[in-house]
Amino acid sequence: MKNLQKSGRRLLILLIVLSCIVYHFPTAVFAQENNTDFSKLHAKYAVVMDADSKRVLYGKNEDTPAPMASTTKIMTCVTALEYGSGELLCTTSSYAASMPDVQLNAQKGELFYLKDLLYSLMLKSHNDSAVIIAENVACSYIYQVQTGIRNDEAGVLTEKALDYVNFPETFDTSFLKNITNEQSRELVSVFTGLMNYRAVTLGCEKTHFVTPNGLDASDENGVHSTTARELAVIMSYCIQNEEFLKITQTMQYNFTSYRKKEGAAELTSGTSYSVSNANAFLNMYDNIISGKTGFTGDAGYCYTCAYKCDGRTFVVTLLACGWPSNKTYKWQDARLLLNWARENYYREDIIKEDFYLKQIYVQNGLQEVIDAELHDTYSLLLSRNDITNVVVNVPEYIEAPVAVGDIVGSVCVYVNDELMYSAPVYSKNAVARTDYNYFLDKLIKLFCFIDK
Repeated sequence: MKNLQKSGRRLLILLIVLSCIVYHFPTAVFAQENNTDFSKLHAKYAVVMDADSKRVLYGKNEDTPAPMASTTKIMTCVTALEYGSGELLCTTSSYAASMPDVQLNAQKGELFYLKDLLYSLMLKSHNDSAVIIAENVACSYIYQVQTGIRNDEAGVLTEKALDYVNFPETFDTSFLKNITNEQSRELVSVFTGLMNYRAVTLGCEKTHFVTPNGLDASDENGVHSTTARELAVIMSYCIQNEEFLKITQTMQYNFTSYRKKEGAAELTSGTSYSVSNANAFLNMYDNIISGKTGFTGDAGYCYTCAYKCDGRTFVVTLLACGWPSNKTYKWQDARLLLNWARENYYREDIIKEDFYLKQIYVQNGLQEVIDAELHDTYSLLLSRNDITNVVVNVPEYIEAPVAVGDIVGSVCVYVNDELMYSAPVYSKNAVARTDYNYFLDKLIKLFCFIDK
């Protein structure tokens, strides 16, 4: 008997030890199985994000602000798409023409259609194109506010002296070729104001845009910068725009500039341009749907890209990913993070159509219970190390009357104790209240029936 007791104790101790190992070290074991060594990351700031939920799957200094160089241009592009028309004829100012390399080498007074400039911006990262876009879309925004087409919801025109921006008859930006550099910078600040407004609406509180091209700069509100997390949020937003995706997936694009003589109504063809896509990762890794590179002296090499396949969309952002001659570090880091995400995260249905919700008892009602229902389903990318908890907040009792569609509770989904999703629970049926007025009404109807 004593030997049996000893054996039992040994077995119990062994089970406790084994359970402690499984409980305390699952992440280390999992990383080893997938042969992922995050210490090999070159970037000082990095994120791989689930683009659908905006959940950071892996982060390295992900909330630390840093310069982001030409990855800025993803926000420039989507802002231009939202506030400008592709057929907007854009005039090149002397300030725009003075931008440093990388340049389209546009000349003062040269005319371009906005849709063409967006390819120059995103494929070849031309700094002058970014400023041409900014000035002309700012003019378009000002015109729309002045004519009542839209309100200045972003508040970017407040306290700005814009007397030189006037449109006597029809919209025309030809006056831009004659404005001063200071006036150009003011127009650019209108456009970056729209960029900052969009960032705020996306919840990017640590992002600050000073330039539309990502050149190192600062103003009275801070340094041109973002965080790895917030740049991933911005990219997740950009890839919802079909025109943005079309532009960033194009490998080669040809277009022509235009000229207009003083007093002439018709345009004449100018210079022919051809731009090729500098995002080499499009051809290096399958299922990359968008991306943007960047480099400045302060920012170092930067990169953001989006991957989509099998119902999964990952966004990778890399800031300060080496300096010359470390140009290939960003490709290595992007590959490491995407490989890890693909191997570890799969979509799981957490709230399905047949999700069970208990009945709710009704007090002072014609019926004793009501059925509850959810109107939405919910799925999420999860790894085997994630701990998911679904909390149903529905009361035991509810007071009548209850109408169909009344909110009677909520369902919350937590992953690793972080709230990821919350949805209302609705009443599936209606229940009238059995109060004094109800019985009086019934009594009156009863007597009326008898009288008949």
